[in-house]
Amino acid sequence: MNSMDTFDPDTPCHVHDGLNDQIIEWSPQWASMYREHVSNWDEGVIAWDGLLLDGWAPIIHTSCGH
Repeated sequence: MNSMDTFDPDTPCHVHDGLNDQIIEWSPQWASMYREHVSNWDEGVIAWDGLLLDGWAPIIHTSCGH
């Protein structure tokens, strides 16, 4: 996972919520709300909408070979 320091809320990706230990597919539609309500929780951890985001990864599309 990449650091939240490099997170771009305008880009579709996966984010990791450390509070609930789950991966969430990020929607760029949330970008404006993210910018309005985001706060630093701890080093490398962002608090947003009841989540503690501690990393992100690009969405990797794989082909099924058909």
